Amino acid sequence: MKSKIWIIATVLLVASMVLAACATPTPEKIIETVVVEKEGQTIIETVEVEKIVEKTVEVEKVVEVTAVPEAPADTGPVKIVIFVGFGTGTSPEQQAVHKTIQDAYNSTHTDIQIEFLTTPWAERITKYSTMLAADQPPDIMLPIGVGGLSEFYKGWKDLTPYIQADNYDMTRYAGATTEIHNYPGQGLLGLPLCVYPSFIYYNQDIFDAAGVDYPPANFGDAYADGDAWTYDKLFEIAKLVTLDANGNNAASPAFDTENIVQFGWNGWDWGNAGDFTIHFGDEPGTGVSADGKTALMTTPQYVTAYTILKDNVWTDHIRANGEQAGAFYASAGDPMGSGMVAMWEIHSWMGYAYPAWTEKFTWNVGALPAGPNGKIVAMIDADTAVIPASSKHPQEAWEVMKWLFEQPQYDQLIANYTCLPADTVSLASWVDTMSAKYPGVNFPVLVQGMDYIEAVNHESWKPNYARVNAVMDTMKGEIMAGTNLDVEALLQQANTDIQALLDEYWAANP
Repeated sequence: MKSKIWIIATVLLVASMVLAACATPTPEKIIETVVVEKEGQTIIETVEVEKIVEKTVEVEKVVEVTAVPEAPADTGPVKIVIFVGFGTGTSPEQQAVHKTIQDAYNSTHTDIQIEFLTTPWAERITKYSTMLAADQPPDIMLPIGVGGLSEFYKGWKDLTPYIQADNYDMTRYAGATTEIHNYPGQGLLGLPLCVYPSFIYYNQDIFDAAGVDYPPANFGDAYADGDAWTYDKLFEIAKLVTLDANGNNAASPAFDTENIVQFGWNGWDWGNAGDFTIHFGDEPGTGVSADGKTALMTTPQYVTAYTILKDNVWTDHIRANGEQAGAFYASAGDPMGSGMVAMWEIHSWMGYAYPAWTEKFTWNVGALPAGPNGKIVAMIDADTAVIPASSKHPQEAWEVMKWLFEQPQYDQLIANYTCLPADTVSLASWVDTMSAKYPGVNFPVLVQGMDYIEAVNHESWKPNYARVNAVMDTMKGEIMAGTNLDVEALLQQANTDIQALLDEYWAANP
């Protein structure tokens, strides 16, 4: 068989400080390595060949290098910035607690120091975005809920490696709280801090004055007259505690809708514009399907929910419209605080207002009603602590986070946020602590609410999160203001707009 030969090139490495001065070509025999294919096999051989080789005269050039001394290592402590603003914790009283915790940590640690950075809720996105753009990210976000995580989706570190490396005990946390912040494909983004179940707050003085029975004290109980506790029943009694200036209630033919001085119901305020719809069907309250592909605004569930919202305000007059709410509640800071609202469904994070309410009237809490499908569903907010993916000190941030979640500091935070602790030890004593602080208030019903948690959290991520919410907020705002009460037309337009946003996202992120 004929042999095939390939020449393997020889590489001459020349030091950077050697210059070629001249070259004279001369024939010379040299030894080269070749690869030879013989009888189907490849072997390596050396052969003698004659080549013209350029010989170079090399002149060494000496370069003098001045050594640059290394910068001294930074021996100062690492500063961990804790961003507060995506949830509760921003009031002056709450900031004072944070300062106490900050001082306690800094006085006992020399390698790491912490600083709480507080931003008003309305400015949180602008402030945090600015810090990211300036490459000066905070290191921990605390407290932050599902909605906050959704606003910067995929912007957080998976804590799983840290938990595994330290063999951190996750069994201390109750039930499903460990799963609320576990995201498919992203991991466990935050340690369970606390939860805020929803229920009915009510002004006991208003009910007493009207001679009307209170909402049921336990989930699943019937109303005092034996009727099932449903939203229809709630609206019925709301009419009895809605009053005009002459003392007529909304069930009376003499009721003056132009001079209402007290409302029986404040609805499902201060949440996402679609969250309350979970009470009227089985779809999520996010406005989109669970897979994030389909807008839900024209489904029977959403049509029913928004029609009820419109009727509460403009037909039954048991709930203040946008203008009335602004006039009545502006000075109080919240609807219940005005003393002009009999019932309100909202989360336990309203705890910051308990002292002010207690000074003005007797208040209490009751169970949520069932929806038309017979199901009781409690919207739940869940706060956590997370580490931004862009943090420059993630390991140190993890060490601080662990310290914050140790029992003494953890209990301080829970008390500061007026939430139900996810930690089982703290949860066992929470009801007793709150009952001692506010005697007579039915705090056990809050714990019951954790058994009725929505299947898909109302703040869960969806494509184009903020823009979809803006569409829903605008639509709801028109209903509350009375500028457009054609609910089906509003929902159709919102559905079209939201579907376009979903399609836009998936086209860019197939």
